[in-house]
Amino acid sequence: MSAFVENILYPKTNVSSVETNLSIVSKREDGIIEIRFKKNEYEVDVSEQLDIHDAYAKLTNNGSDPYALLVIPGTYGGVTKEAREMEMFDFDVYRNQMALAIVIKSLHQRILATMYFSLKRKKPKYPYRLFNSETNAIKWIRKQLSSIENTASKHFADLA
Repeated sequence: MSAFVENILYPKTNVSSVETNLSIVSKREDGIIEIRFKKNEYEVDVSEQLDIHDAYAKLTNNGSDPYALLVIPGTYGGVTKEAREMEMFDFDVYRNQMALAIVIKSLHQRILATMYFSLKRKKPKYPYRLFNSETNAIKWIRKQLSSIENTASKHFADLA
């Protein structure tokens, strides 16, 4: 088993993190970037969104390192209109993002998140999905990353 697959399949602890006003953005040993909001009630504005982007940049070598993202929002979190309109997926820090899993624990969050992604003009260029548990979200991320590695291995084998 390659180190890449081994790191994906076995959960590890956080190796580094950056704290913003509303969240803790961590890079786990398994390579997953995790955003965990510190409060159940909050509102993300453009400034906070940019702080989170800066945290990604620090934890992913300015977006050069491939990563998957796990988001654990608070129960009553919101995003301002200006932050929603910002085309965040155009930022260079996202160029090597491989998957996005968002843990949604309530119906209103699921409705808002589904609406957000359906109305977004520029959708992420990587797989993204909503989950009702962290465990299921992490399993899905690992499956996505394993699939990407298998595809890459097959591609390089065909070139040889």
